[in-house]
Amino acid sequence: MKYLSLLIMAAMVSAAFAQADLTWGVKAGMNLSQHYGAKGDDLDFEVKSGLRPGFITGAYLDFAANDNLSLVIEALYSTKGSRQKITIIRMEDDPDGDGIYEMVDLEKPAIMDVKYFMDYFEVPVLLKLRTLKASNWALHLITGTAMSIKVKGRHELEGKVFLPDGDDFSEIPITESSDLSSVNMFDFSFIYGGAVDLPVKFPLSVEYRFTLGWDYLALPTYQFFEPVQLRNQAWSLMLSTRF
Repeated sequence: MKYLSLLIMAAMVSAAFAQADLTWGVKAGMNLSQHYGAKGDDLDFEVKSGLRPGFITGAYLDFAANDNLSLVIEALYSTKGSRQKITIIRMEDDPDGDGIYEMVDLEKPAIMDVKYFMDYFEVPVLLKLRTLKASNWALHLITGTAMSIKVKGRHELEGKVFLPDGDDFSEIPITESSDLSSVNMFDFSFIYGGAVDLPVKFPLSVEYRFTLGWDYLALPTYQFFEPVQLRNQAWSLMLSTRF
């Protein structure tokens, strides 16, 4: 229902700007992305998230209602993902061999180093408000939402599981990879940031934005463990020009 409401809202806003002055342009820059917000029992695992560097590029339409307010619709290719260190403390097991599974404590936690690579086709719908203007530069605030479609994905895992071996533990290395085909095809985000029109001879702006995912993604780790529930987020720095 919330996604339908967003689409209806976007359609209404677009209709309101239908008679606005139209310009278009292109933009490109870099992303720093990660996943955040483990949802679940913190006693089962611990997650430490690292950044994935990437890029973001595409085109946009700018519908200017007046000199200070615009509706911006973009079509972007955005690379996201993260690097995760997952320490698994408890896992589901059948300790009595009777077919009844329960959560049991591992005598020595399993360690998983996981990399997630996720590329999206992203369609942000943004409002751009000019807040400051001088003779040859201007400052804009930007906010809005985005719908993203997963174009491709991959996860790579290297880890260690420790099994009791007398007074010590045997270390069992594990590796795994997948194309993340089971992970959500769609992702919805909230965006905010700002842009500065630069004082140069041709139209050029530098833009910073933060993109915060709304939906949890069931990201796989090792096949015998439950997926971790995390969300996308990305910091982007871009240059754009208009025609």
